[in-house]
Amino acid sequence: MSKPISIIVAGAIGFAAIVIILVIVFQGSARIPDMPPDRSRYPEQALTPEEITVNVTPRSDGSLQVSQRLIFDVTDEMKEPLSWYIGGEQIGWNTGVGDGPRYYVLPQVGEVSAQELSTAEGSTKENPAEVGDLTVTRENRSIDDPFSDSAVYDFTREKQAGEDSQWTPGRHVVDITYVLDDVYLNVDGHELFVLPLRFPSGSNEAPSMRTVSLEAGGPIQCLPDHTEFDPDAECTGLDKHRFTDDGTRLTWSEETSPSIEAIGFAAPENMQAEPIDAPERERS
Repeated sequence: MSKPISIIVAGAIGFAAIVIILVIVFQGSARIPDMPPDRSRYPEQALTPEEITVNVTPRSDGSLQVSQRLIFDVTDEMKEPLSWYIGGEQIGWNTGVGDGPRYYVLPQVGEVSAQELSTAEGSTKENPAEVGDLTVTRENRSIDDPFSDSAVYDFTREKQAGEDSQWTPGRHVVDITYVLDDVYLNVDGHELFVLPLRFPSGSNEAPSMRTVSLEAGGPIQCLPDHTEFDPDAECTGLDKHRFTDDGTRLTWSEETSPSIEAIGFAAPENMQAEPIDAPERERS
């Protein structure tokens, strides 16, 4: 092989190698925003999308104990308290399609409490420093329809000296706990716990990363509003999502409004309660 040809070949090989390396690096970096990193600290300076992590513990009486950690960033414009709207969620039969029953979950909410955690460098996931309890108030909607009725929970913090708004700009971390009842259901022959995916949230100015972990029971299945009640083990209606191998932990990126309003999962073996029939109504 002549020297000019060998130089060209070598150059081509080198260029191809560079392209392959760049592709690998790009693919790796492109996957980074898809899922939340495993942070051990919550420094105020580390701006991220909103993150919601939820731990769910089924109880033998048919209720769910829910513990949620909410991380969100506040802008100068955010003056309102955190609000949580919860009511009936549709888990079968898409509105306006065909005739027949429509299934809902109508959770009863109790034992709601919340506290703010510190965002200082020394406050970690394993040992968070507490700032103080939040005041929880509930407002019932005056709608005479159990399938549309909802409650609004507001979480407010006491203003500190020199503050002129409910939430100061920057990073905030809040822990919220509550109990959901009337969520252990028999839906079209399926006996399962149903967890609505409408959680207390923050500013909603960025795509939110959400994770649900089960302490018992499972695996997780998504409950789309299809024309048949058909639990989806793959959760195809969620954006960018992943499961753990045993299916008891689900993480996803909520960039748009999903068609998934709730997840379902089998109860653990120590249940003492029987599932109730899922509320439904006939179409006109």
